[in-house]
Amino acid sequence: MIDMEKTDKKKQKNKLVSRLVTLFLIFTIALCLFVVVQVLSRGYASFGGFSLFRVATGSMEPEIPEKALIITKYEGIEKIEVRDVICFRAQSPGMIGKTITHRVIERMEVDGKIYLRTQGDANPIADSYYVTEEILVGTVVWCSGSGDFFSKFISFFTNKIGFLALVAFPCLLIAGVILRDCVKNIKGDLKKVLEEMATVETQQAKEETDKEQQDKEPREGNSSSETVSQEDYEEMCARIRAELIEEMKQENGRE
Repeated sequence: MIDMEKTDKKKQKNKLVSRLVTLFLIFTIALCLFVVVQVLSRGYASFGGFSLFRVATGSMEPEIPEKALIITKYEGIEKIEVRDVICFRAQSPGMIGKTITHRVIERMEVDGKIYLRTQGDANPIADSYYVTEEILVGTVVWCSGSGDFFSKFISFFTNKIGFLALVAFPCLLIAGVILRDCVKNIKGDLKKVLEEMATVETQQAKEETDKEQQDKEPREGNSSSETVSQEDYEEMCARIRAELIEEMKQENGRE
């Protein structure tokens, strides 16, 4: 009884762990798909206004080194001041669609619209165009070092091979978990079917045995009642004959 309870608890625990792993993997895949959709639609992913980027050049050195990671937060262009470091979508030929990280060196407002002039700290000249609300990504609120483990880790998953592995690995894990559960269910169903078949066969065998015993009992009873010895038979006949003669005498005497 105790072993059965331990087995049931272990099965329940395994089911709970399997469900949690499956939910985690599904969440991971959904997150990856969400990132893919955002990157394909606007070139970068944003979660609650926050975005993560990896610096590809040294235009902002020494404050932001090359290969460093930065986090930006979008709050609207009206909150950005001079000296802030921002990210925006490039507009110069050959760079359109890429994200640039430069410092604001000038802020202008014309007819209610704000324009920002930007320049990299390591660049000798300012950018050739102004940043507007339409191309603004956000203000840099955090920056990592260029050679720490976290930067290298994120850098790996931001390239094509790493991102593919990030998507493919959870998919394979989910497929493995689902396949394992399917095999377990099939084995469990097969075991139940075999047990039911064994129970039915046992029941049928018992019914056949009971039927054979019932068929034998009447025959044995009849044979025992019909078995009469010759001596008993002659004695019975003599007794009946004597009783008949006695009755006939009594009848004649009355007449």
